[in-house]
Amino acid sequence: MRAVRYVPFKTSAALSGAEYAGFSPVYSMELIFIFVLVGFFALLGLGYIAANTWLSRVVSMRLSTRGDKAVLLAERYLVQASLASTELARRNRQLSALTEQLNLSSQELARLNEMKSKFLSMVVHDVRSPLAAIRGFSQMLGKKMTGERERAQFANIVSSADQLGRLVSDLTDIAMIEAGKLTVEPAPFDLRLIAADILPGQKIKTADKGIILLYSECASPVQVNGDRFRLGQVLMNFLGNAIKFTPAGHEVELSIQAAGPWAEVRVRDSGIGVHPSEVKKIFEKFYQAKYQKDAALRKQGWGLGLSIAAEIVKAHKGEIWAQSQGLGKGSVFCYRVPLSQ
Repeated sequence: MRAVRYVPFKTSAALSGAEYAGFSPVYSMELIFIFVLVGFFALLGLGYIAANTWLSRVVSMRLSTRGDKAVLLAERYLVQASLASTELARRNRQLSALTEQLNLSSQELARLNEMKSKFLSMVVHDVRSPLAAIRGFSQMLGKKMTGERERAQFANIVSSADQLGRLVSDLTDIAMIEAGKLTVEPAPFDLRLIAADILPGQKIKTADKGIILLYSECASPVQVNGDRFRLGQVLMNFLGNAIKFTPAGHEVELSIQAAGPWAEVRVRDSGIGVHPSEVKKIFEKFYQAKYQKDAALRKQGWGLGLSIAAEIVKAHKGEIWAQSQGLGKGSVFCYRVPLSQ
């Protein structure tokens, strides 16, 4: 049997100087460095966790605040949308009621308009024949009278019959215009011929009133493709108004000429003029100048002639207008239609 040697244990205090010198200081520094490094990373991790926790709380608080604001805005918009929807429904009901009333009014207006057209047609048909008889017999009896007073009385009857006849003619044209049945019969002719048709009779009127009637005739033909009677009717209206509103001793001037691609008819007077606010209104149906102070002159017309003239010119694809410098400064009435190609 082998013998075992026993060596007694020595504490560090019992170690000799040579034995203790076996532990190097380098190992001690490495251990310290490791501990410091571990502590640093531990602190860094704790700091990261703390910062992340704080940042999460801040973001959560901000998101919560924004969320609350978004909820408030959404609730506000919902309330406004609900109010708008209620108001829209109310307005829609009002609009439906107004639409129904408008439909009823439109039907009533259509019925009244039809009655008016029938009335005009009846008046025109029933008045024209007896009116012609009154005029014819008055002329015949006036020629048989020997006294000046009796002849003058019958002449007044004829004049009144003529005035009533013009009214019937205007009402006929208005009825045709409103029914969309105003027809023009275009044919090539020299527009200067309407002056030849109308001026002889108008010169008699101007001579009786002491008015000077001037005519500037174009030297060359003014060829158009239009309704000679209807275009002459427009000129007749222009001259009739000019003579009616021009005082004695003043001038009325007519000119017919070519102006570019247009044939233009112009009537200038030196009468009462037209107020600037009424230059366009005078072409409306039944409109009479409000600034015309002479009641007798206002009674001589019905406000139909210029509106009919405007429709006739429109049917010829032309233009019509009036010009005036103001009350007491005369006026100019013009219309133009295309020249023939």
